[in-house]
Amino acid sequence: MAKNDLQADIILRGGEIIDGTGRPRFAGDIAVKNGKITAIGDLSAMRGAEELRAEGLAVAPGFIDAHAHSDTAFTRDSSGASKLYQGITTEISGNCGDSPFSAPPGNADPWQLSSFADYLEAFRARGCRMAVNQALLVGHGTLREAVVGKENRPPAPDEMAEMQRLLRRDLADGAWGLSLGLEYAPGCFAGQQELNALGQTVAEADAIVTCHMRSEGLQIDSALNELAEIGRSSGAHVHASHLKLDNYTVHGRAPAVWETIEAFNRKGIRFTADMYPYAASSTTLSIRCPRWSLDGGREALLRHLQGPRRPEILEGIRSHYFNAQRAETCLISDDAGLWPEIVGKTLRDVAENLLHTADYAEAAAQVLLRTQGKAWCVFFVMSEKDMLYFLSRDIGIGSDGYALPGDPGKVNFVPHPRSYGAIAEFLRLAREKGLCSLEEAVRRVTGKPAAVFSLPDRGRLAVGMAADITVFDPAAIAPRATYLQPVQLAQGVHTVIVNGQIALRDGRQTDVRAGQLLRKRAIK
Repeated sequence: MAKNDLQADIILRGGEIIDGTGRPRFAGDIAVKNGKITAIGDLSAMRGAEELRAEGLAVAPGFIDAHAHSDTAFTRDSSGASKLYQGITTEISGNCGDSPFSAPPGNADPWQLSSFADYLEAFRARGCRMAVNQALLVGHGTLREAVVGKENRPPAPDEMAEMQRLLRRDLADGAWGLSLGLEYAPGCFAGQQELNALGQTVAEADAIVTCHMRSEGLQIDSALNELAEIGRSSGAHVHASHLKLDNYTVHGRAPAVWETIEAFNRKGIRFTADMYPYAASSTTLSIRCPRWSLDGGREALLRHLQGPRRPEILEGIRSHYFNAQRAETCLISDDAGLWPEIVGKTLRDVAENLLHTADYAEAAAQVLLRTQGKAWCVFFVMSEKDMLYFLSRDIGIGSDGYALPGDPGKVNFVPHPRSYGAIAEFLRLAREKGLCSLEEAVRRVTGKPAAVFSLPDRGRLAVGMAADITVFDPAAIAPRATYLQPVQLAQGVHTVIVNGQIALRDGRQTDVRAGQLLRKRAIK
C-alpha cells in the first residue's frame, strides 16, 4: 500500500471505542480524512497530520440532540457552545410546529423564508457559519399560517392541497419531516383529517411526523391516540416530542403511557418518542390561556385581555393552572426585554410583591399584557419518578433547547438548563442511577436518533461515516447548569470533531465552525 494511502488528517489513539450500536466497547484508534472515518482498529502503522491521545476516555459518535430549537441560533451566535460542550454534533430542529419555512409571504423577519430551498440558499449567500450540524423539520404551524392564516377553522380543499404541495416540495428539497405543535396556535386548530392528510404526504417521502402533543397531562391518552391515528391512517412514522406527564393528577402513570406506546408498535404503527431529563418544562405563558382566546394569534389574545372577554380568560387561566401553590412553580425566564424586573422571579413573587395581589390569574394576565404575550416560563410540573421511569426505557434524548453561547453576558434571558445540560445530565443519571450500560446510553444519543430520523451517515463509528466524533470521560460528564444559573457549560467532554474538523480540543472550543445544514436524501 502506498505511503500516501496510510495518511490521515486526524488519528484518535488509544481510546475505548463505543460505536453507537450498543455493542461492547473495545480499545482502538480511529482515522479521519476529508471529513470521513477512514479506518478503525490498531492504526499504529498509520500517521496523521493531527494525532490526539484518548487513553482512559470513551470515543463515541457525535451526540445527536433529538429535539432542539436552534433553527436560526447561528444568526445570533455561531459557537453553539451550550451544545458542543455536551459533545453534541447534530441537532434536530424546526420542532413543535415552528420552523423558518414555509413562512407566510411578506414576513418582515429575514429568516422567515418561503421554502426550505430558500433557507438553504440564504445560509449560503449570507455567509453563515455554525459549530453544530442542523437537520430541520417543516413546522406545521408555520405552514398552516402561510396557507390558512391564524384562524380556528379547517382548511378548504384547495388550501389543504396547497399545504400538501408546499410540504411535498420542502421534503423533496431535503427537509427531514413534519413537526406538529398541537398545543400552540395555529396548530391547535387542526383536526384529525388535516393531520392524516399531511401524514400521507410525509409517508410518501419516507419521512417522520414529530409532535408536541395536544395534551401532556389530563388528556394524554387522547393525545397519544390522535398521534397514533396519523401513523395508522397514513403509514407515516410518528414521534412524540418531549414525552412527559405535566399535571400532578396524572403523576405515576408513566408505565401505563409507555405500555400504550409499545402497544401501538405491536399493532404496526411506528411510534417513537424523546424526552429531556428534567422535571421542569419551559414554554410560553400564553399556553395557560383558553384555546379560543388564541384564535387569531398573539394579537387576538392581547385584544381579548383588554376587552369584555377578559374575565373569561382569567377564569380559563385560573382553572387551567393557577393557585398559590402552582404559581410558586412558575418561574418567569424571558420578558422579551419589556419587564426585566420579573425575570428570574416566580409568578407568585410577581403577584404578591410587585403587583400586590393574591389573584395569580390576574398576575398572569398582567405579565402577558406587559410582555405583549411573549413571556416564557419554566414550569416545575413533572414527577422525578415518572421522569426516571421513561429514562429507563428505550427513549431518545432531546434538549427542547437552543444552541447558545457560553458567556452569560451574551444571553439576555434565563434559559432552561436543558440547553446546556440535557445530554450530559442523561449520561450522569445513567451512570449514577444505573439506568443502563454506558454502551446503551451512548446508543440512545447516537445510533438511536440517527435511525429514528433516518440520518444515514451519522450516529455510528464505522468506516465511511461522517467524522462526527465525541471523546469524553464517562466518569465525569455532567452538566453544570442549574435553574438559577443556567448559562454554565457542561463538563467531561475532551474533544469534539465535526465533519472531520476539531471543534473542541482539550475541553476548549476552537475557532472551527464546521456545522452543516443537513439534507435528507429524497426518495425517488
